[in-house]
Amino acid sequence: LSTTLYFAVFSWKRRASPLQGLGYGIVAAIHYPEFLWKLKPRLDLSWEEKKQLLALSPAITHVSRPSSLLCPFCKIEIEHILVALPGEGIGVQKRPVLCPRCQTRLDCCRFCVFFEPRSGRPLGWGEDLTSGRCTRIKKHQSVDEICSPSVARKLKEMGWHTLYAGLAIPDSFSPPDECRTFQFDERKTLLERLPCMGKERALLLRLEATIYSQPSSSSRSG
Repeated sequence: LSTTLYFAVFSWKRRASPLQGLGYGIVAAIHYPEFLWKLKPRLDLSWEEKKQLLALSPAITHVSRPSSLLCPFCKIEIEHILVALPGEGIGVQKRPVLCPRCQTRLDCCRFCVFFEPRSGRPLGWGEDLTSGRCTRIKKHQSVDEICSPSVARKLKEMGWHTLYAGLAIPDSFSPPDECRTFQFDERKTLLERLPCMGKERALLLRLEATIYSQPSSSSRSG
Protein backbone atom coordinates (compact mmCIF):
# COMPACT_ATOMS: atom_id res chain seq x y z
CA LEU A 1 0.00 0.00 0.00
CA SER A 2 2.84 2.40 0.86
CA THR A 3 4.45 1.84 -2.56
CA THR A 4 1.16 2.46 -4.33
CA LEU A 5 0.58 5.65 -2.36
CA TYR A 6 4.13 6.88 -2.95
CA PHE A 7 3.87 6.60 -6.74
CA ALA A 8 0.30 7.90 -6.74
CA VAL A 9 1.48 11.05 -4.97
CA PHE A 10 4.50 11.21 -7.28
CA SER A 11 2.15 11.15 -10.28
CA TRP A 12 -0.32 13.65 -8.81
CA LYS A 13 2.51 16.13 -8.28
CA ARG A 14 3.31 15.78 -11.97
CA ARG A 15 -0.18 16.67 -13.18
CA ALA A 16 -1.82 13.24 -13.29
CA SER A 17 -5.53 13.26 -12.48
CA PRO A 18 -6.59 11.70 -9.15
CA LEU A 19 -7.83 8.50 -10.81
CA GLN A 20 -4.92 8.34 -13.22
CA GLY A 21 -2.39 8.86 -10.45
CA LEU A 22 -3.93 6.07 -8.39
CA GLY A 23 -3.77 3.75 -11.39
CA TYR A 24 -0.13 4.67 -11.97
CA GLY A 25 0.62 3.92 -8.33
CA ILE A 26 -0.98 0.48 -8.54
CA VAL A 27 0.96 -0.35 -11.71
CA ALA A 28 4.23 0.82 -10.13
CA ALA A 29 3.64 -1.41 -7.10
CA ILE A 30 2.77 -4.48 -9.18
CA HIS A 31 5.23 -4.13 -12.08
CA TYR A 32 7.64 -1.22 -11.79
CA PRO A 33 9.18 -1.52 -15.32
CA GLU A 34 5.70 -0.99 -16.79
CA PHE A 35 5.41 2.25 -14.83
CA LEU A 36 8.99 3.31 -15.55
CA TRP A 37 8.89 2.96 -19.34
CA LYS A 38 5.22 3.30 -20.31
CA LEU A 39 3.67 5.61 -17.72
CA LYS A 40 6.34 7.79 -16.13
CA PRO A 41 7.37 9.37 -19.49
CA ARG A 42 3.77 10.63 -19.87
CA LEU A 43 3.98 12.67 -16.66
CA ASP A 44 5.03 16.32 -16.47
CA LEU A 45 8.62 15.53 -15.51
CA SER A 46 11.29 18.07 -14.69
CA TRP A 47 14.29 18.49 -16.98
CA GLU A 48 16.45 16.56 -14.48
CA GLU A 49 13.92 13.70 -14.24
CA LYS A 50 13.77 13.40 -18.02
CA LYS A 51 17.55 13.33 -18.17
CA GLN A 52 17.70 10.61 -15.52
CA LEU A 53 15.16 8.48 -17.37
CA LEU A 54 17.09 8.83 -20.63
CA ALA A 55 20.26 7.79 -18.80
CA LEU A 56 18.51 4.53 -17.84
CA SER A 57 17.20 3.85 -21.36
CA PRO A 58 20.22 1.83 -22.66
CA ALA A 59 19.01 -0.99 -20.39
CA ILE A 60 16.11 -1.62 -22.80
CA THR A 61 17.28 -0.02 -26.08
CA HIS A 62 20.87 -1.35 -26.05
CA VAL A 63 22.06 1.95 -27.56
CA SER A 64 23.39 5.15 -26.01
CA ARG A 65 20.38 7.31 -26.94
CA PRO A 66 16.81 6.44 -27.98
CA SER A 67 17.32 8.03 -31.41
CA SER A 68 20.13 5.59 -32.24
CA LEU A 69 19.41 2.33 -34.05
CA LEU A 70 21.18 -0.98 -33.45
CA CYS A 71 21.89 -3.01 -36.58
CA PRO A 72 20.46 -6.46 -35.73
CA PHE A 73 23.05 -8.21 -37.88
CA CYS A 74 26.41 -6.71 -36.87
CA LYS A 75 25.37 -4.83 -33.69
CA ILE A 76 26.68 -1.44 -34.84
CA GLU A 77 25.00 1.63 -33.33
CA ILE A 78 23.76 4.11 -35.95
CA GLU A 79 23.33 7.48 -34.25
CA HIS A 80 20.55 10.08 -34.55
CA ILE A 81 18.33 8.10 -36.94
CA LEU A 82 14.99 7.42 -35.21
CA VAL A 83 12.10 9.86 -34.73
CA ALA A 84 8.71 9.57 -33.03
CA LEU A 85 5.75 9.65 -35.41
CA PRO A 86 2.20 10.81 -34.61
CA GLY A 87 0.56 8.36 -32.25
CA GLU A 88 3.14 5.92 -30.94
CA GLY A 89 4.93 5.03 -34.16
CA ILE A 90 8.65 5.18 -34.90
CA GLY A 91 10.17 6.33 -38.18
CA VAL A 92 13.52 7.57 -39.47
CA GLN A 93 14.86 11.09 -39.98
CA LYS A 94 16.04 10.43 -43.52
CA ARG A 95 16.20 7.60 -46.01
CA PRO A 96 17.87 5.35 -46.85
CA VAL A 97 19.30 4.04 -43.58
CA LEU A 98 22.30 1.81 -44.24
CA CYS A 99 24.42 0.06 -41.65
CA PRO A 100 27.94 1.52 -42.02
CA ARG A 101 29.52 -1.90 -41.52
CA CYS A 102 27.37 -4.46 -43.37
CA GLN A 103 25.54 -1.98 -45.64
CA THR A 104 22.19 -3.63 -44.87
CA ARG A 105 19.26 -1.31 -45.50
CA LEU A 106 17.28 -0.97 -42.27
CA ASP A 107 14.39 1.29 -43.35
CA CYS A 108 13.12 -1.60 -45.43
CA CYS A 109 9.87 -3.51 -45.89
CA ARG A 110 11.10 -6.29 -43.62
CA PHE A 111 10.69 -4.05 -40.56
CA CYS A 112 7.77 -1.92 -41.79
CA VAL A 113 4.23 -1.90 -40.40
CA PHE A 114 2.85 -1.73 -43.96
CA PHE A 115 4.57 -4.96 -45.06
CA GLU A 116 2.58 -8.19 -45.01
CA PRO A 117 4.61 -11.42 -45.29
CA ARG A 118 3.61 -13.81 -48.03
CA SER A 119 1.99 -16.27 -45.60
CA GLY A 120 -0.54 -13.64 -44.46
CA ARG A 121 -0.69 -15.37 -41.05
CA PRO A 122 -0.19 -13.66 -37.69
CA LEU A 123 3.52 -13.23 -37.07
CA GLY A 124 5.32 -15.77 -34.94
CA TRP A 125 8.85 -16.98 -34.30
CA GLY A 126 10.34 -18.50 -37.43
CA GLU A 127 8.05 -16.49 -39.72
CA ASP A 128 9.50 -16.01 -43.21
CA LEU A 129 9.82 -12.27 -43.85
CA THR A 130 11.69 -12.69 -47.14
CA SER A 131 8.85 -11.58 -49.41
CA GLY A 132 5.25 -10.40 -49.29
CA ARG A 133 3.27 -7.34 -50.25
CA CYS A 134 2.84 -3.68 -49.32
CA THR A 135 -0.54 -2.85 -47.80
CA ARG A 136 -0.12 0.87 -48.55
CA ILE A 137 0.98 0.94 -52.22
CA LYS A 138 -1.59 -0.71 -54.48
CA LYS A 139 -1.67 -1.18 -58.24
CA HIS A 140 -2.86 -3.55 -60.98
CA GLN A 141 -0.56 -6.58 -61.09
CA SER A 142 -0.39 -9.94 -62.79
CA VAL A 143 -2.10 -12.70 -60.81
CA ASP A 144 1.06 -14.77 -61.33
CA GLU A 145 3.02 -12.22 -59.29
CA ILE A 146 0.71 -11.94 -56.32
CA CYS A 147 -1.05 -15.32 -56.06
CA SER A 148 0.02 -18.89 -55.55
CA PRO A 149 0.22 -20.94 -58.79
CA SER A 150 -3.04 -22.79 -58.06
CA VAL A 151 -4.99 -19.60 -57.27
CA ALA A 152 -3.49 -17.77 -60.26
CA ARG A 153 -4.52 -20.63 -62.55
CA LYS A 154 -8.11 -20.58 -61.30
CA LEU A 155 -8.33 -16.80 -61.67
CA LYS A 156 -7.06 -16.94 -65.24
CA GLU A 157 -9.60 -19.66 -66.03
CA MET A 158 -12.25 -17.19 -64.84
CA GLY A 159 -10.81 -14.47 -67.07
CA TRP A 160 -8.90 -12.56 -64.37
CA HIS A 161 -5.31 -11.89 -65.41
CA THR A 162 -4.63 -8.88 -63.18
CA LEU A 163 -5.76 -7.75 -59.75
CA TYR A 164 -5.67 -4.39 -57.99
CA ALA A 165 -3.81 -5.30 -54.82
CA GLY A 166 -0.93 -4.44 -52.53
CA LEU A 167 2.34 -4.15 -54.41
CA ALA A 168 4.30 -7.40 -54.49
CA ILE A 169 7.58 -7.24 -52.54
CA PRO A 170 9.94 -9.97 -53.80
CA ASP A 171 12.81 -8.89 -51.52
CA SER A 172 11.90 -7.39 -48.15
CA PHE A 173 15.30 -5.68 -47.86
CA SER A 174 14.67 -3.65 -51.05
CA PRO A 175 11.79 -1.13 -50.79
CA PRO A 176 10.04 -0.30 -54.08
CA ASP A 177 10.86 2.98 -55.81
CA GLU A 178 7.32 4.18 -55.07
CA CYS A 179 7.81 3.88 -51.30
CA ARG A 180 7.39 7.20 -49.48
CA THR A 181 6.24 6.02 -46.05
CA PHE A 182 8.08 3.88 -43.52
CA GLN A 183 7.19 2.99 -39.94
CA PHE A 184 8.78 0.34 -37.76
CA ASP A 185 6.63 -2.64 -36.77
CA GLU A 186 7.37 -3.79 -33.23
CA ARG A 187 6.48 -7.43 -33.95
CA LYS A 188 8.71 -7.67 -37.01
CA THR A 189 11.64 -6.00 -35.26
CA LEU A 190 11.29 -8.44 -32.36
CA LEU A 191 11.56 -11.34 -34.81
CA GLU A 192 14.92 -9.92 -35.91
CA ARG A 193 15.95 -9.20 -32.29
CA LEU A 194 15.82 -5.43 -32.65
CA PRO A 195 15.13 -4.35 -29.05
CA CYS A 196 12.47 -1.94 -27.82
CA MET A 197 10.91 -0.59 -31.03
CA GLY A 198 7.40 -0.06 -29.68
CA LYS A 199 5.55 2.29 -27.35
CA GLU A 200 8.39 2.61 -24.84
CA ARG A 201 10.87 3.72 -27.52
CA ALA A 202 8.42 6.26 -28.98
CA LEU A 203 7.95 7.83 -25.53
CA LEU A 204 11.70 7.94 -24.98
CA LEU A 205 12.19 9.58 -28.37
CA ARG A 206 9.81 12.35 -27.37
CA LEU A 207 11.67 12.82 -24.10
CA GLU A 208 14.97 13.00 -25.95
CA ALA A 209 13.55 15.59 -28.34
CA THR A 210 12.42 17.81 -25.46
CA ILE A 211 15.70 17.41 -23.58
CA TYR A 212 17.90 18.43 -26.48
CA SER A 213 15.63 21.27 -27.56
CA GLN A 214 15.63 22.89 -24.10
CA PRO A 215 18.47 24.45 -22.07
CA SER A 216 19.46 22.69 -18.86
CA SER A 217 18.30 24.01 -15.49
CA SER A 218 21.76 25.49 -14.85
CA SER A 219 21.64 27.28 -18.19
CA ARG A 220 18.17 28.62 -17.46
CA SER A 221 19.25 29.95 -14.09
CA GLY A 222 22.43 31.56 -15.44
